[in-house]
Amino acid sequence: MAAVIQREAAVARPRDVAVPVAQFANPAPLGLLGYGMSTVLLSLANANVYALGTMVLAMAVLFGGVAQLVVATMAFRRNDTFGVTAFGGYAFLWLTFAFLLIGQQHNWWPVANSGTAMGWYLFMWAVFSLGLCVASFAAPRFLTWVLALTVILLALLAVANWTNNTSITQIAGWEGILTGASAVYLAFAFVLNEMFGRTTLPVGGPLMHPSTSA
Repeated sequence: MAAVIQREAAVARPRDVAVPVAQFANPAPLGLLGYGMSTVLLSLANANVYALGTMVLAMAVLFGGVAQLVVATMAFRRNDTFGVTAFGGYAFLWLTFAFLLIGQQHNWWPVANSGTAMGWYLFMWAVFSLGLCVASFAAPRFLTWVLALTVILLALLAVANWTNNTSITQIAGWEGILTGASAVYLAFAFVLNEMFGRTTLPVGGPLMHPSTSA
Protein backbone atom coordinates (compact mmCIF):
# COMPACT_ATOMS: atom_id res chain seq x y z
CA MET A 1 0.00 0.00 0.00
CA ALA A 2 2.96 2.34 0.53
CA ALA A 3 3.56 2.70 -3.20
CA VAL A 4 -0.15 3.04 -3.94
CA ILE A 5 -0.70 5.65 -1.25
CA GLN A 6 2.39 7.56 -2.34
CA ARG A 7 0.87 7.92 -5.78
CA GLU A 8 -2.46 8.96 -4.30
CA ALA A 9 -0.74 11.60 -2.15
CA ALA A 10 0.57 13.42 -5.21
CA VAL A 11 -1.67 15.80 -7.08
CA ALA A 12 -3.66 13.62 -9.45
CA ARG A 13 -3.29 14.32 -13.14
CA PRO A 14 -6.40 15.51 -14.97
CA ARG A 15 -8.20 12.63 -16.61
CA ASP A 16 -11.05 12.22 -19.08
CA VAL A 17 -13.65 10.38 -17.00
CA ALA A 18 -15.45 9.32 -20.21
CA VAL A 19 -12.53 7.07 -21.17
CA PRO A 20 -12.36 3.71 -19.32
CA VAL A 21 -9.23 3.25 -17.24
CA ALA A 22 -7.69 -0.22 -17.55
CA GLN A 23 -6.65 -0.64 -13.93
CA PHE A 24 -8.06 -1.63 -10.56
CA ALA A 25 -9.51 1.03 -8.28
CA ASN A 26 -7.60 1.95 -5.12
CA PRO A 27 -9.20 -0.06 -2.27
CA ALA A 28 -7.28 1.73 0.51
CA PRO A 29 -9.99 4.34 1.31
CA LEU A 30 -12.59 1.63 1.95
CA GLY A 31 -10.19 -0.22 4.22
CA LEU A 32 -9.32 2.94 6.12
CA LEU A 33 -13.01 3.71 6.60
CA GLY A 34 -13.68 0.20 7.85
CA TYR A 35 -10.86 0.54 10.34
CA GLY A 36 -11.53 4.15 11.32
CA MET A 37 -15.29 4.06 11.77
CA SER A 38 -15.17 0.79 13.72
CA THR A 39 -12.44 2.21 15.95
CA VAL A 40 -14.45 5.35 16.68
CA LEU A 41 -17.56 3.37 17.64
CA LEU A 42 -15.66 0.97 19.91
CA SER A 43 -13.73 3.84 21.46
CA LEU A 44 -16.94 5.71 22.27
CA ALA A 45 -17.94 2.66 24.30
CA ASN A 46 -14.53 2.58 26.02
CA ALA A 47 -14.97 6.28 26.82
CA ASN A 48 -18.29 5.43 28.54
CA VAL A 49 -20.42 7.36 26.05
CA TYR A 50 -22.57 4.21 25.72
CA ALA A 51 -22.35 0.52 26.58
CA LEU A 52 -20.52 -1.97 24.39
CA GLY A 53 -23.36 -3.75 22.60
CA THR A 54 -24.40 -5.50 19.43
CA MET A 55 -24.00 -2.37 17.27
CA VAL A 56 -20.26 -2.29 17.94
CA LEU A 57 -19.88 -6.05 17.49
CA ALA A 58 -21.79 -6.03 14.19
CA MET A 59 -19.64 -3.14 12.95
CA ALA A 60 -16.51 -4.99 14.07
CA VAL A 61 -17.45 -8.15 12.18
CA LEU A 62 -18.82 -6.67 8.96
CA PHE A 63 -17.07 -3.35 8.33
CA GLY A 64 -14.00 -3.72 10.50
CA GLY A 65 -13.47 -7.38 9.60
CA VAL A 66 -15.12 -8.52 6.38
CA ALA A 67 -14.74 -5.24 4.47
CA GLN A 68 -11.04 -4.97 5.32
CA LEU A 69 -10.54 -8.59 4.32
CA VAL A 70 -12.06 -7.79 0.91
CA VAL A 71 -9.75 -4.77 0.65
CA ALA A 72 -6.73 -6.97 1.48
CA THR A 73 -7.75 -9.31 -1.37
CA MET A 74 -7.97 -6.35 -3.73
CA ALA A 75 -4.56 -5.12 -2.55
CA PHE A 76 -3.16 -8.57 -3.42
CA ARG A 77 -4.39 -8.11 -6.99
CA ARG A 78 -2.55 -4.79 -7.08
CA ASN A 79 0.73 -6.39 -5.91
CA ASP A 80 0.53 -4.31 -2.72
CA THR A 81 2.30 -6.20 0.08
CA PHE A 82 1.82 -3.46 2.65
CA GLY A 83 -1.91 -3.25 1.92
CA VAL A 84 -2.37 -7.01 2.20
CA THR A 85 -0.53 -7.08 5.53
CA ALA A 86 -2.19 -4.00 7.02
CA PHE A 87 -5.79 -4.49 5.94
CA GLY A 88 -5.63 -8.28 6.26
CA GLY A 89 -4.10 -8.02 9.72
CA TYR A 90 -6.58 -5.47 11.04
CA ALA A 91 -9.46 -7.43 9.51
CA PHE A 92 -8.50 -10.38 11.68
CA LEU A 93 -7.97 -8.09 14.67
CA TRP A 94 -11.62 -7.06 14.44
CA LEU A 95 -12.85 -10.57 13.70
CA THR A 96 -10.95 -12.19 16.56
CA PHE A 97 -11.96 -9.39 18.94
CA ALA A 98 -15.64 -9.87 18.11
CA PHE A 99 -15.28 -13.66 18.27
CA LEU A 100 -13.69 -13.44 21.73
CA LEU A 101 -16.41 -11.17 23.12
CA ILE A 102 -19.34 -13.00 21.54
CA GLY A 103 -17.98 -16.37 22.64
CA GLN A 104 -17.44 -15.13 26.17
CA GLN A 105 -20.96 -13.68 26.35
CA HIS A 106 -22.45 -17.02 25.25
CA ASN A 107 -20.16 -19.13 27.46
CA TRP A 108 -18.54 -20.89 24.51
CA TRP A 109 -15.24 -21.11 26.36
CA PRO A 110 -14.59 -23.21 29.51
CA VAL A 111 -12.47 -20.39 30.94
CA ALA A 112 -13.24 -16.68 30.58
CA ASN A 113 -10.52 -14.43 29.17
CA SER A 114 -8.48 -12.90 31.96
CA GLY A 115 -7.29 -9.33 31.95
CA THR A 116 -3.74 -10.66 31.67
CA ALA A 117 -4.57 -12.72 28.59
CA MET A 118 -6.42 -9.86 26.88
CA GLY A 119 -3.55 -7.53 27.74
CA TRP A 120 -1.07 -9.76 25.92
CA TYR A 121 -3.49 -10.11 23.01
CA LEU A 122 -3.65 -6.33 22.65
CA PHE A 123 0.09 -5.96 23.20
CA MET A 124 0.86 -8.30 20.28
CA TRP A 125 -1.38 -6.20 18.05
CA ALA A 126 0.53 -3.13 19.24
CA VAL A 127 3.75 -4.82 18.10
CA PHE A 128 2.10 -5.61 14.75
CA SER A 129 1.08 -1.94 14.40
CA LEU A 130 4.56 -0.75 15.32
CA GLY A 131 6.02 -2.76 12.46
CA LEU A 132 3.52 -1.26 10.04
CA CYS A 133 4.25 2.21 11.44
CA VAL A 134 7.95 1.87 10.64
CA ALA A 135 7.18 0.52 7.16
CA SER A 136 4.86 3.48 6.55
CA PHE A 137 7.79 5.91 6.73
CA ALA A 138 7.91 5.50 2.93
CA ALA A 139 4.21 6.47 2.62
CA PRO A 140 2.42 9.79 3.25
CA ARG A 141 3.19 10.90 6.77
CA PHE A 142 -0.47 11.09 7.77
CA LEU A 143 -0.60 7.29 7.44
CA THR A 144 2.36 7.12 9.82
CA TRP A 145 0.40 9.36 12.20
CA VAL A 146 -2.60 7.02 12.09
CA LEU A 147 -0.44 3.97 12.77
CA ALA A 148 1.47 5.70 15.57
CA LEU A 149 -1.85 6.56 17.23
CA THR A 150 -2.89 2.93 16.77
CA VAL A 151 0.23 1.73 18.58
CA ILE A 152 -0.53 4.07 21.49
CA LEU A 153 -4.18 3.00 21.57
CA LEU A 154 -3.42 -0.71 21.71
CA ALA A 155 -0.67 -0.20 24.28
CA LEU A 156 -3.06 1.79 26.50
CA LEU A 157 -5.72 -0.91 26.22
CA ALA A 158 -3.14 -3.59 27.03
CA VAL A 159 -2.06 -1.75 30.18
CA ALA A 160 -5.71 -1.15 31.13
CA ASN A 161 -6.38 -4.89 30.93
CA TRP A 162 -3.23 -5.82 32.82
CA THR A 163 -4.00 -3.39 35.64
CA ASN A 164 -7.82 -3.55 35.50
CA ASN A 165 -7.77 0.25 35.51
CA THR A 166 -10.97 1.74 34.11
CA SER A 167 -9.47 5.22 34.01
CA ILE A 168 -6.84 4.07 31.52
CA THR A 169 -9.58 2.39 29.47
CA GLN A 170 -11.45 5.68 29.32
CA ILE A 171 -8.31 7.56 28.30
CA ALA A 172 -7.76 4.94 25.61
CA GLY A 173 -11.34 5.52 24.49
CA TRP A 174 -10.76 9.20 23.80
CA GLU A 175 -7.40 8.47 22.18
CA GLY A 176 -9.12 5.84 20.04
CA ILE A 177 -11.67 8.36 18.82
CA LEU A 178 -8.77 10.50 17.58
CA THR A 179 -7.17 7.44 15.98
CA GLY A 180 -10.33 6.40 14.14
CA ALA A 181 -11.14 9.96 13.07
CA SER A 182 -7.63 10.32 11.64
CA ALA A 183 -8.11 7.15 9.56
CA VAL A 184 -11.44 8.49 8.27
CA TYR A 185 -9.77 11.79 7.33
CA LEU A 186 -7.05 9.93 5.43
CA ALA A 187 -9.62 7.85 3.56
CA PHE A 188 -11.56 10.87 2.36
CA ALA A 189 -8.33 12.71 1.57
CA PHE A 190 -7.45 9.97 -0.94
CA VAL A 191 -10.96 9.95 -2.40
CA LEU A 192 -11.30 13.73 -2.74
CA ASN A 193 -7.75 14.23 -4.03
CA GLU A 194 -8.37 11.66 -6.75
CA MET A 195 -11.83 12.91 -7.68
CA PHE A 196 -10.87 16.59 -7.90
CA GLY A 197 -7.46 15.96 -9.47
CA ARG A 198 -5.64 18.11 -6.90
CA THR A 199 -4.66 18.13 -3.24
CA THR A 200 -7.96 18.94 -1.56
CA LEU A 201 -6.98 17.46 1.82
CA PRO A 202 -3.21 17.28 2.51
CA VAL A 203 -1.65 14.03 3.71
CA GLY A 204 2.03 15.05 3.80
CA GLY A 205 5.08 13.63 2.13
CA PRO A 206 6.90 10.49 3.33
CA LEU A 207 9.33 10.68 6.22
CA MET A 208 11.79 8.53 4.25
CA HIS A 209 12.11 7.74 0.56
CA PRO A 210 12.71 4.15 -0.59
CA SER A 211 16.20 3.40 -1.87
CA THR A 212 16.49 3.27 -5.64
CA SER A 213 19.79 1.36 -5.57
CA ALA A 214 19.94 -2.15 -7.00
